[in-house]
Amino acid sequence: MKFKLLLLFLFAASINNMSAQDARAILDKASDAYNKAGGVTANFTFDTKDAKASATYSYDGKAYMKGNKFKIEIPDGITWFDGKTQWVYVKDTEEVNISNPSGDELQGISPSALFNIYKTGFNLVYKGEKKVNAKSVLEVEMTPTKKGSDVTKIIVQIDKATSIFSKITIIDKSGMQNILSIKNYQTGVNLADTMFSFDKKDYPRAEIVDLR
Repeated sequence: MKFKLLLLFLFAASINNMSAQDARAILDKASDAYNKAGGVTANFTFDTKDAKASATYSYDGKAYMKGNKFKIEIPDGITWFDGKTQWVYVKDTEEVNISNPSGDELQGISPSALFNIYKTGFNLVYKGEKKVNAKSVLEVEMTPTKKGSDVTKIIVQIDKATSIFSKITIIDKSGMQNILSIKNYQTGVNLADTMFSFDKKDYPRAEIVDLR
């Protein structure tokens, strides 16, 4: 009986190991595709769902990305990051906050950091292939290895045909879901480095708040 239980345990362990290997291989391929894409533009929808309050908040936006640089436009404002400095323009107040964000801070806003977050600190499980809007996507579930993390789970869907991230769902310990859905994605776009930094001339009335 003990021998049979040992065999079952070893079989389950090997399945879990294969699932983790498959998940990492899928994410590695998607991350590599982004890193080799050059300039990228993407239209996206961001949804926040609060299960306890039955509330939903949603908005559309556009992202411009090149390596670790990005510019993100949403209805409330614009964020620029040139690889070191970040500018956040708030439309209602016409205020620009300048900072040098840490690596942890960038994980919440940087597309490059988000697409590479799986590399450390997470257990990975391949959940299989699914059909979403007539496309085949590969789904990977990530759970943090660190106890007490604010994030309890991240679910990533990747377009099987293109290896492009198509949906990322982040679930926190309160049950809140933040869902990033990429609507369209264009690679090889010629994006000047100046696009990723704030230009005062374009916003002459903006109040500058330097937080560095």
